[in-house]
Amino acid sequence: MSFILRRIATTKTGKEIVRDQPLDGDSITLGRDAGNAIHVADLAVNPHHATISSADGRHVRIVAQEGLGFDLNGRTLDIADIDSAAGAELRFGGHRLTIAREGEDVILRVERIDELSQASKDVDEARAFSLAGVMPGKRIGAWSFAALLLLAFLIGPIWAWHSYKSVDERPQGYHADQAWLSGPLSSAHASLKNDCQACHVEPFVAVTDKACVGCHTGEHKAMSQAHAGASTAMLLAARAPPGPGGKLLAGFAKAFNKPEGRCVGCHTEHEGAGPMPATPQAFCTDCHDGMAARLTSAGFETRLADAGDFGTSHPDFRPLVRAAPGAKPLRAKLGEAPVADFDGLKFPHDLHLAANGGVARMAASFRGRFDFGKKLECENCHRPEADGVRIAPVKMERDCAMCHSLAFETVGGVTRTLRHGEPDQVVADLYAYYRSTGPARPLQLGGMARRRPGQYAEGQVYNIYFRETAVRPSRAADAVRAVFSKGGACYDCHTIRAPESGSGWRVMPVHQTPRFLQKGWFDHDAHKETACAGCHTAARGSKQASDLLVPGLTQCRTCHVGEGGATLVKVETATASPCAMCHEYHSDGGKPWVPARQRKKPVTAITEPPPAHAYAVSKITGPTRHGLYAVAWRRPALRHADWGG
Repeated sequence: MSFILRRIATTKTGKEIVRDQPLDGDSITLGRDAGNAIHVADLAVNPHHATISSADGRHVRIVAQEGLGFDLNGRTLDIADIDSAAGAELRFGGHRLTIAREGEDVILRVERIDELSQASKDVDEARAFSLAGVMPGKRIGAWSFAALLLLAFLIGPIWAWHSYKSVDERPQGYHADQAWLSGPLSSAHASLKNDCQACHVEPFVAVTDKACVGCHTGEHKAMSQAHAGASTAMLLAARAPPGPGGKLLAGFAKAFNKPEGRCVGCHTEHEGAGPMPATPQAFCTDCHDGMAARLTSAGFETRLADAGDFGTSHPDFRPLVRAAPGAKPLRAKLGEAPVADFDGLKFPHDLHLAANGGVARMAASFRGRFDFGKKLECENCHRPEADGVRIAPVKMERDCAMCHSLAFETVGGVTRTLRHGEPDQVVADLYAYYRSTGPARPLQLGGMARRRPGQYAEGQVYNIYFRETAVRPSRAADAVRAVFSKGGACYDCHTIRAPESGSGWRVMPVHQTPRFLQKGWFDHDAHKETACAGCHTAARGSKQASDLLVPGLTQCRTCHVGEGGATLVKVETATASPCAMCHEYHSDGGKPWVPARQRKKPVTAITEPPPAHAYAVSKITGPTRHGLYAVAWRRPALRHADWGG
């Protein structure tokens, strides 16, 4: 069964409007609360006044819920049972509920029977429970509130600023002008928390570049370096013309003495106590998106490619490489043709990274001494710098000597080694060795053994030994030639040039590029959870040391998308990458958005030769750390161009 709610409304002309609404269920509620099935907007009715139910579809039971009863035939009751076929009229406040039956349905007819009173109007219900009757008028309240705001946010802050304008540092506590702060200072300026005048020099005047340069003395010079010393006219021509909204904002900024191009236009403050937020991508793309065409039309020459968003419109990388042995390093473009980088070494990555073979077996034999696995991995030879950004150049003594030994003599457990990186010294050491030492003495010549005359004959032991002793010094030239020739200690890894007139053996210098991507920043420390081969995908198949293994743009886009998530390929774990993640506006050599005093400095030399004592006679004691000839290196003074990722 179901109830049918029939509401009767009367117009001003006396016409009745009837609306029927079926109510499902055997039990419904009636009250002033809007959540009831029968909503009666009358203060004489409780929020949950009564429950109306029917067990057999004919007889209706009405039960009062919250103390106030209802009227039935002139009597006030809390509970009543009514036969819907006989019908009945009940009264709840100023409303009448008529119960009747039509077919199988129970009709509940609700209509208002009393005139509207102060207790029955919806609008008066809100007024009855408000403070409007005891509060001041709206005009008085508005003027009072305006005066309070004026005192708290204008007069008070001005008085506080004037009171402390000549004080270097304010005392602790609350100051009225702190009401103007939009947020706490970043960690870079946390020391200026109680020194507002350091930046806000004049009242009602925006922070000027002069206040910034007072502390940051070198940033403007670095900015010019980042933009190749471009003239002001060229920088203005590169920028895209602003739209109507941009022109309107520029007009407001000019009217309030906030010219464009200020430091605070990018380095916004009072936005949180953490690091200063990175500059939005739009700051860069306003110029670099479509810049080439604008500069060309303005008469400026440029070789820069347009860049709009890393995920969709970014040029491919141009790493710094040497196109030929001994050539000057130049920037190449990836993606057009195979790019080679001749650094002076002969190194097959595929041989050293193979899972099987002699190299893998040798690495496995060193597992207890050098923490190798069953085969060599990239990190066994390539180690990050202390700053976690660059990879330290490979060092013979630290990374190669455990397998590629330069030892040539052992005396009483003490090993002598050739001097790596000094070919002239290698030649000198070998000549000295052969001139100062004789050949190994046969056992027959030792002690008091009887010497038989027949053994002095040609081809016998005495004759061979004494003849070898006589020609011993001349063997040095053969030994030197063997070291620098095919199969020798130097030849397999280095490019050797034979002696010419007036010169000796020469080894082509090794130039390990510390930073391939000069215009961008790459942080290996941020990618330490990713395997090396995950990015350097061509390493395991590389057969030549000249193969450039720097990942290209396509490889980076497998994880990195644009600032807003835009991408050209499907990315499973996307990393939003605005311009400031890899590029720095101030070319000071440091990691973007890290203060200079917080940057970790490189600690490994790039081309500095090792100290002389590194090749002195040393005992082999089986060290447990990497490198047979571990030494302490001095940190070189690097140029700005050598910094970065």
